[in-house]
Amino acid sequence: MLIVGGIMVPDAASIADRQTTLDWTFDIVLRPISHPELGEIRIDKDLFAVGRTQPPFAAAQPEVVVDVSRRHARIFREGTAAYVADLGSKNGTAVNGVEVTQKPHVLKDGDELCFAGALAFRVSFVARAAREAARPAVVTLTPERGDLGLQLIVVTGFPFLVSKTDETFAQYRDAWPHQVNYLSRRHAHIYAEDDAIYVEDLGSTNGTFVDGQRLDEHAVRLADGQRLAFGGEHFVYRVSLESAPGTDATVTATRQPGATEASDDADRTTFVGTAHSFLDIFCTPPAPAQEDEINPDAPQQAPESGHDARRRRGKLEVFLCELSEALGGSGKIDMGRLWRWGGGALAALVALVAFTYFQGAPQRDMQALMASGRFEAAARMADQYLARHPGDGAWRAMGTEALIKAKAPEWIAAINAGAFDRAQAVVREMRALASHNADAAPLVQNIDWIGALQSFVQRRGGPEAPIRIYRDEAPIKALTSRWNDDPGEHQRALDRISGYVPAFAAVYADALSHLRKLQTDDSVYVAALGRIRQAIGKALDSDSLDALGPMLSDYGQRYPRLAGLDAVRADLDQYQQIDGEAHAGHVQAVRERLAAARFATPQFEAHAPGLEKIASAGGHGEAAPAH
Repeated sequence: MLIVGGIMVPDAASIADRQTTLDWTFDIVLRPISHPELGEIRIDKDLFAVGRTQPPFAAAQPEVVVDVSRRHARIFREGTAAYVADLGSKNGTAVNGVEVTQKPHVLKDGDELCFAGALAFRVSFVARAAREAARPAVVTLTPERGDLGLQLIVVTGFPFLVSKTDETFAQYRDAWPHQVNYLSRRHAHIYAEDDAIYVEDLGSTNGTFVDGQRLDEHAVRLADGQRLAFGGEHFVYRVSLESAPGTDATVTATRQPGATEASDDADRTTFVGTAHSFLDIFCTPPAPAQEDEINPDAPQQAPESGHDARRRRGKLEVFLCELSEALGGSGKIDMGRLWRWGGGALAALVALVAFTYFQGAPQRDMQALMASGRFEAAARMADQYLARHPGDGAWRAMGTEALIKAKAPEWIAAINAGAFDRAQAVVREMRALASHNADAAPLVQNIDWIGALQSFVQRRGGPEAPIRIYRDEAPIKALTSRWNDDPGEHQRALDRISGYVPAFAAVYADALSHLRKLQTDDSVYVAALGRIRQAIGKALDSDSLDALGPMLSDYGQRYPRLAGLDAVRADLDQYQQIDGEAHAGHVQAVRERLAAARFATPQFEAHAPGLEKIASAGGHGEAAPAH
């Protein structure tokens, strides 16, 4: 396995073992399943962008790609395999119904690849037509300012990842800590495609700029002499493109005045000859920007380009455009037309949209907490909201998901460790976190039931442990009855929990296995114990105990997992001895025997005091009734 940004990714050997290898002479073909009108997409590049403003999706009807994010996913080659990576899109990417989240997913021939839950394609690998190999290239980045101590960067291995954790830029952390921090961990990458070199921003906090324009979701082809900046106005370079030595030059660089040849002073040059991994570049672990990572001097607005360009706007227009996007619109507002409606109409509109916008603020805060993995805070926020709005179904659902994701992993760990008291404490915490959420209550109840089931099975020695008379019947009845009251509803609740926390499925399956065993024990062994108790009660009431001994011996042979019958036999022998003294009228002997007697069987213990009355009556009294 490869370790990429702390994430394990299959290497080429493991991929081959799973028959996912892809020869370099093959192209990736996406054949539409959901929308045939989109046509076949043939990918003959090492990197393919998926987004509603990217070709060929940009040419589709708007309603077809409306749920696809602008910067949705990337399909790429790495080694001998093909991968898809989701880029934190709003509506997700899935392979064969499995969501692609923080790490790239290997693509196999025949996979179903779906974007935004709407655009589905069948993946296939087809032979690639012969073509001329691309010429190796060299990209030289010459610092624009000589007073900052930045080194020349010479890149011959692609892709090249711009990252604050890479030594290329991390070497300046002591001298320029804030400026290095303004770079993201996955800020941008420079890659080669055919005979061209491209730069793409990776959703960085402070942006990537080509000739002063901040890059949007599109990669941009680099040209000689362009000004390339990362994160603001500190890491700013002039671009020089050359063919690698020994090749026919198609682009010859003209260095900027004051630039130094890389060979002139190797100590002042950073050479990047080894390519970074697309697997690393397109891993997207959640990492919200911290305050000290935001460069206040870096322009934050998207550049003016294409039909998505926006002219410079005031705060009101920005607010209205962002609101339009948030509500699913185009993000464009014609302020001139709004002003022509008149001040009153505009004021009414602003009041309406402002009310709508700020009404949605709590939900946006909730979604932000969920997106950042702060599930316990999200569950608490939902419960506080539901205390004021108990009928809001959307908030109940969000609160339930947050609650399960916050506490179920801790509960699972406690169950797996056999720490059942801790598991029970987690359940109490869950109830407190969802005290106003009626939707979460049945899920918590089912988690509590599984905890009680697992605790009972383990503490008595496992599912095959003996069934102890007068001890195990009640808990077995209680546990099976709780399930039998509505098995379908319980199963739906447990399936839902597994959907939120997949690790729960193993505990769930284990619990159902134990349940089936207990249901069998209930119908066989608990029923047999019930008959024994009934027979003991009748024998005591009728003062005819002779048949009990043979019955206990018979049941001991027929039901080998019955436990506690030896104690019942001992109690029977002890009771019969005292009973004999009582019927003989030996009052003192009965009193002494009763004082020394210790009955483990509740029915004998309840009847024993009545034997003194029989003895006092000369052996002709009646035993006390069973309690």
